[in-house]
Amino acid sequence: MDDRIFEIKINDNIEVVIDSRFNIKGFIEFIRLSFNKLEIKENIYKIYFDKNNIEKHKLLINAIGNMYKKRKDFNKATYKKLILNFKKDCIVKIKKYQVLFDEKAVYITVRKISSKEFEILFANPKEKVFNYIKGIFLFDILDIFEDKIIVSLNGESKRLVSALISKHSIMGYKVEFRVKKEDFENIKSFSVEGSIKEYLTKIKNALELFGVSNIYEWDKIKKEYRRLAKKYHPDLHRTKPELIRKIYDKKFRKVKESYELLEEYYNNKAKR
Repeated sequence: MDDRIFEIKINDNIEVVIDSRFNIKGFIEFIRLSFNKLEIKENIYKIYFDKNNIEKHKLLINAIGNMYKKRKDFNKATYKKLILNFKKDCIVKIKKYQVLFDEKAVYITVRKISSKEFEILFANPKEKVFNYIKGIFLFDILDIFEDKIIVSLNGESKRLVSALISKHSIMGYKVEFRVKKEDFENIKSFSVEGSIKEYLTKIKNALELFGVSNIYEWDKIKKEYRRLAKKYHPDLHRTKPELIRKIYDKKFRKVKESYELLEEYYNNKAKR
């Protein structure tokens, strides 16, 4: 996760300032449970180097190093100095990102990581907010973690980001976004709850019609389309009563339209 560490200094001690917005509960528990020579004062932890506990101390420094490696301005020299100077007392300071930090709010970073994907990072995540955003990007999700979602970068997902970052609350929680808007520009804005949601609903309904759970089961979709198209084709029901013919004709058109919708969706996404 980017910028989890605000600052790192290596002098007589190793001094690290960590952003409290991110999920560092496990990291703090590790410190509390692993070190006897430990001094705690408010949000400052001083871990004294202990020769008898050298392996745990190495793990601590490596964990800090791994967080530092994910900074945008990562410096190899600083990282190397940190790892090589692990036999020092370590001071970990937990700092709030800003004075107005709200423990009940959800802080979300949207960051482009390549020309084909971006990530949504959650600090102080709430399950309802996480699931809401997961639902919005459902058909473009590439990977999911406890506090991060990797999403395919395309026109639709850009539009979704544009709509999402305009929100100030989600599912009753205050939300604050960090995002480089230029990475998601040149897309006409629209309501998340509007056209895109309707489009995604149509996709879901079409998938259900062909008995699959996702667009990547394309061979199954084609096989089921051929079966249903043959079953409902008007030419097979010419001799039946008019009402029955109309019903089958309507079903045939629905199958055809659903297949064409999924075919377009598949060509735009699954083949990228």
